Amino acid sequence: MIRLSLIVIAGFVMSACASGAPSSTYPGFQPRPGQGQYVRPAYLNAQPTPIVPAVDACRSQLYQGLLGQHEGAIYIAGLPGRKRVIKPATLEGFDYSPEDSFYDQPPFVEVRDFLPQQSLYAPSINTVTERINLGPEIGDRLTIELDAEGYVQTLDCR
Repeated sequence: MIRLSLIVIAGFVMSACASGAPSSTYPGFQPRPGQGQYVRPAYLNAQPTPIVPAVDACRSQLYQGLLGQHEGAIYIAGLPGRKRVIKPATLEGFDYSPEDSFYDQPPFVEVRDFLPQQSLYAPSINTVTERINLGPEIGDRLTIELDAEGYVQTLDCR
């Protein structure tokens, strides 16, 4: 009896598998395009590492927080790389007077150049020159321009 019942059950199972048709009466599932597929979120896509732009070779963008600071509060020699400080200057004995309306700004500037990795407090070169003769443009040199009282006005690469 047990043997007969096992043969009948096996026959039903074999007939269900042999027909190839699903035993369900529901229609087959047809997914819509893209449904059921994993879509990677945009924020997980690879992003290039942000770098300082090539036009800012001296990294002046990093030091914009120094604007408005007094030069006495900044350890200028500690800033990395080549740098120079430009401050308005006057020379006695020349026919310049601040009240003269011909000049927009003082024609003479004091230029202090610092060498890369210089750990001294004093600049390596300190000269007074005319503003139009400031010297060559150097793209990786941080130039700090001060006003007459010594406050930082501009920072750029030149």
